[in-house]
Amino acid sequence: MKSIYIVLFLFLVSCSPIKVKDFNYDYTQEIVGKIKSIDIKKYEYKFIKKDTVNLVKKTILNFDVNKNLKNEKFFTENEKKEISYKYVNGLIIQKEVISDNDTTIIDYKYDDANNLIEEKSSDKNGLYNITTQAFDKYHNPIEINKNFANKIKQTIQIEYNYKKNYFISKSFIDTLSYTKLKSKKYFDKKGYIIKIHDIKSKTNANYFTFEIDKKGNLNTKKYYKSDGTIIETVAFKNDYDNRGNIISRERFLNNKLVDKTIYEITYY
Repeated sequence: MKSIYIVLFLFLVSCSPIKVKDFNYDYTQEIVGKIKSIDIKKYEYKFIKKDTVNLVKKTILNFDVNKNLKNEKFFTENEKKEISYKYVNGLIIQKEVISDNDTTIIDYKYDDANNLIEEKSSDKNGLYNITTQAFDKYHNPIEINKNFANKIKQTIQIEYNYKKNYFISKSFIDTLSYTKLKSKKYFDKKGYIIKIHDIKSKTNANYFTFEIDKKGNLNTKKYYKSDGTIIETVAFKNDYDNRGNIISRERFLNNKLVDKTIYEITYY
C-alpha cells in the first residue's frame, strides 16, 4: 500500500505545472559548492581588426557561506559601480547601487509565498521607478506593472497554457504614444524558454529558438525568418573546473568568436 502512495505522489509531481524560469536568454547554471568569490573578466574580439582583443568588463562577486551574494563590483573603461545586498530569511530585501555619479536604493517586497511582488527604486532625486507583480498559484507572474518616473508606464499580462508548455505575453507601453506588443513563448519541462516569436495579425513574424543543456546553460540561440530560414546563430562553449562550475565561456556569432568570459573562482 505504501508503494502505491509513493507512485501516486511521483505522478502528481511529474504532472504538476512548473516554475517558468526568468526571461533571461543567456541562461547559466547555479553555482556548485561553497564559493567565496568569483573574479570575472569579459574579453571582446573585434571584427574590424583581426585578433584584436579588448577587456570590456571586469566583475568581482563576493558570497557568504550560505551562497548569498553579498556584493558585486563592476569595472569598465568608463564606469565603476558597486552593488551590495541585504537579506532577510534568505530573500533580498534591499540592493544599494553606488556609481561614480549617483547612489540608487532598490527595495524588494514579497508575499507569503516568497513571490517578489514589489520593487521600488530611488536615487538622490527620490523615487523614480516602481514595479509590481501578481502571481498565479504556481508562482509564475501573470501581471507586471512598471512605472518609470511617471513618464513611461508598462503593463505586461501573461496567460499560461501549462498543458502545451507555452504562455502568451501582452505588453502595453504608454509613453508619448501607445504601443501594444504580443509574443508567444514556449518552455521545456524544466521551465526554460526554448522558443519566442511575436504575434502579428497580418503576417508571420520572425522567431528565436534556444537550446539549453542539462546544467541550465544556453548552448545555442538561433534567429529565424518566418519561413524557417536561419538569419543568425549564436553558440556557446563552456569549460568547467573539477567541481562543475564554469571557468570559461565563449560566445560565437555564426561560428565567429565574438567574446570570452573567464571565471576565477575561490572556494571557502
